Amino acid sequence: MTFSLADVDAALGALRVHSGADLGSVPRGELMRLMRLVGEVKGAADRLAAAVAGEVARRSTASDGPAGMARQHGFASPEQLVASVTGTAHGEGARLVRAGTALNTPGALGEGLRDGALSVAKADLIAQTLAPLPGDTHDLEARLTRTARAMDYRTLKLLCSREAARFNVAHKESLERRQHQQRSLDITEDTSGMIHVRGTLPPAQGAILLTFLDAQTKHAFQAKRDGTDDDRTATQIRADALIALATHGLDCTSPASGVKATIILRVDADSANADTGLATCDALTTPISLTSLRQLAMDASVMPMLVNAKGEVLDMWREERLFSWAQRMALAERDGGCAKCHAPISHCITHHIRWWSRGGPTNLSNGVLLCVRCHTQVHRDGWDIEVDTNNHVWFTPPAAVDPHQHRILGGLAALTTA
Repeated sequence: MTFSLADVDAALGALRVHSGADLGSVPRGELMRLMRLVGEVKGAADRLAAAVAGEVARRSTASDGPAGMARQHGFASPEQLVASVTGTAHGEGARLVRAGTALNTPGALGEGLRDGALSVAKADLIAQTLAPLPGDTHDLEARLTRTARAMDYRTLKLLCSREAARFNVAHKESLERRQHQQRSLDITEDTSGMIHVRGTLPPAQGAILLTFLDAQTKHAFQAKRDGTDDDRTATQIRADALIALATHGLDCTSPASGVKATIILRVDADSANADTGLATCDALTTPISLTSLRQLAMDASVMPMLVNAKGEVLDMWREERLFSWAQRMALAERDGGCAKCHAPISHCITHHIRWWSRGGPTNLSNGVLLCVRCHTQVHRDGWDIEVDTNNHVWFTPPAAVDPHQHRILGGLAALTTA
């Protein structure tokens, strides 16, 4: 591979016009542009570092033995050598080696790195997603690479997790069985009398606890905004909710404690009919198997929902200002939580796209789930939201955020490469 500074020079050229600027007096819009330019320089430099790290790894294979480059310089692996020379942690050295290896490997991932469309971090995430998957992953590699070009890292991480599960359903069920065997809960008491709780739960069962605790936390914070004198932190609210749950369990004839919450599981019709596939759960970022869905569906607090290819469930036109529970459940099927940032559904409110006070109807085509932070941002900054004929949610940022105002796909549709 040819070592070239062309990308670095181009990125630095655009940045040099800002040399000497007083950052404290730079307008916000210009500061955002400056941040993007700095990111381009860093991305170009990271790709150069990855190219060199990949060559170091190529000369440090196990077959080279003591004659390998890393061993000759006193390191057990090329990752250690790269981390030491670049002054970074071992994990970053490993990331550069993996990205460098991808650069020299034919395929969409290497191409995305070479043309600058992917950052080293994104490329490494995709590479780690593909590595344990069996069979031919070239099509998935191409789809992930194509989608990652216009996606932030956090959303890409969610997408990779879901696509990896969809790619190998049999592996997912086997993994869930192992996770179930690994469940544990340790409770210890220290010398001061404080009780320490530490546990590990498999995803499907953990979703039950997550949904309950999230509902209690959201309710408490909502009450605080409404004027309730409650100075508890989120961690204290969760602790109190867990104790309330245990207290209720000791006296099952008493009224239920806490705020009622429903766990939503969704599965597409094709998977259900074929009796194989995956389901998604609002409380989890990764899909679960149909086996886990059936186990959870026996609980009254769990709602399994069958959806079509567009994610449509129902549409109910109402005169009331507030969305009904059924409408909110339907929006959950489409948005999967906050349609903008993908926060859990328990953190969300139902927002009228065209404000109810301005004549906006209370129906699904005018509704979207948003977390409190994104809801505030949409109102404050003037983001546009629309639902297209395919039941997809689109966000258009204001010019102050993106001068070109490129539309951003939201909801569950953003978490698939299809």
